[in-house]
Amino acid sequence: MKTKVPLKLIALVMLLGSSIQTFSKSINSNNMNDVKKETIGLLVIMKAKAGKEQDVKNFLLGGLALVNQEPQTVSWYAFQIDDKTFGIYDTFETEVGRQAHLSGEVAKALLANADNLLESFDVSRSIQAVNVVASNHKPGIQNKGLLVIMKAKQGKSGDVENFLNVGKQLVGDEPKTLSWYAIQLDESTFAIFDTFKEDTGRDAHLTGKVAAALMENAPVILESFDASAIQKIDILASK
Repeated sequence: MKTKVPLKLIALVMLLGSSIQTFSKSINSNNMNDVKKETIGLLVIMKAKAGKEQDVKNFLLGGLALVNQEPQTVSWYAFQIDDKTFGIYDTFETEVGRQAHLSGEVAKALLANADNLLESFDVSRSIQAVNVVASNHKPGIQNKGLLVIMKAKQGKSGDVENFLNVGKQLVGDEPKTLSWYAIQLDESTFAIFDTFKEDTGRDAHLTGKVAAALMENAPVILESFDASAIQKIDILASK
């Protein structure tokens, strides 16, 4: 029998989701950048079953109230890639914090509702542990974002990591790029996750120095990379 979304979680969404979302996004960068160093994280990509898209969105909005009670979860972003595809990206200082999150209330609720809400969700493939290569933060409300997943050519992983560290310095000069993360998923797979207040900031970044350098260096250091790998996302909620 398929698991139903708990009534308690639905009530939590209705009462807290929207107001906490707006407040949390507005204070996220200030609090995080001042006191904690993000070294590791998680990237979770999930696809809603047909007709369950709004339920997944509501689930993610409700999850914000739960993750706000996790002191060792430094940042947490719920995002939407397209009509059916959603994701979570979060960061931690230590492995202890990551494991606490993986055994916490958000993870428990996700696993309890996966069969009912999500299509072909597999913990071993869908929840990816990542290392944070570099990050850059500025204060502001975060509504829009980008997710770029890239694979290094054989023997070029070090070059990709060096490129991403240079990118951290370049985005420091982009006032509308609010959060920018370079992450490593495995030995040869990397990603960029960044956020903006609105489309104008995202568009400025896409025509900026980092994007230009990425497209210029892609043929040398990346495997089969093209512009379709740059995915525009909506930030639903953030800590």
